[in-house]
Amino acid sequence: MEKYQYFNKNKYLDMEDCGQRLQFGLYQHKQTKEQEKHLEEMYTCKDRFCPFCNWRRARKLAIQSYDVLKAIEAQNKVRYIFVTFTVKNCHINDLSDTIKLMNKAFARMIETKRFKGSIFGFMRALEIPPQKDDNQFIHPHYHCLFVVPSKYFDTKLNLYIKQEEFIKMWQKALRADYAPSVDVRIIKGKGENDAIAKAVAETIKYPLKSIDLKNMPIDLFELLTIQMKRKRALAFGGIIKEYRKKMILDDVEDGDLVYEGFKNEEIWERIKTLVYKFHDGKYGLNYYEDSDK
Repeated sequence: MEKYQYFNKNKYLDMEDCGQRLQFGLYQHKQTKEQEKHLEEMYTCKDRFCPFCNWRRARKLAIQSYDVLKAIEAQNKVRYIFVTFTVKNCHINDLSDTIKLMNKAFARMIETKRFKGSIFGFMRALEIPPQKDDNQFIHPHYHCLFVVPSKYFDTKLNLYIKQEEFIKMWQKALRADYAPSVDVRIIKGKGENDAIAKAVAETIKYPLKSIDLKNMPIDLFELLTIQMKRKRALAFGGIIKEYRKKMILDDVEDGDLVYEGFKNEEIWERIKTLVYKFHDGKYGLNYYEDSDK
């Protein structure tokens, strides 16, 4: 993010070095001789506006989410819905306060009897795109993946929350004098794994993606970084939070961005170290060495 060089040189230099050197281990399957590269080391700046770091966070979120939902489905019969909760666009100077308001409203909503009786758990992601025709204003909103009972859509059980009801619940929680926009989508899959894959794909579209800041003046971008200081993009609750804790998963936003898991040494043999460096817009192999050296 070149805009950092005008008001935060250290951030700018950190981002310039981010992802410039990638070290992989080259592994070979002991039986099939198939080879795979496995990322082992890299430097990342971990800035929330860094495209490279956000790509790595999104990948980490996808891996973790798939594993969590798979574990949940092994012991529970569930379905998924995807819900987007919005508020009125706010001036960039009011973004921090608006996010605090949204956080408090969401906390109130999930404590209601209606919500607790219908929703097993959630993953919530904050998105903050600038308003298209005026980037002094921001459009903060939540994208939520809700885990619901398999019988959620059975009208006899009164578990299903219609869009109109979600709007009223969110308006009441916001204590707003207007009806906010709420979008509800059912995630359907042909089979168990397909449903999980679709839920994960839908969820990682929005959180942690790099927002388009090319047309935002430097002074407004600096304000945006101040307003977003110590703000988190992701939150987990209910059954998703429980399984993340049970599985001892690393924090998506602040944790390790390598996050590739480990190769089973009984099946895979590490045969080389490969180091790639970024130059002229692409990665090239800088050097390699055999693992037995």
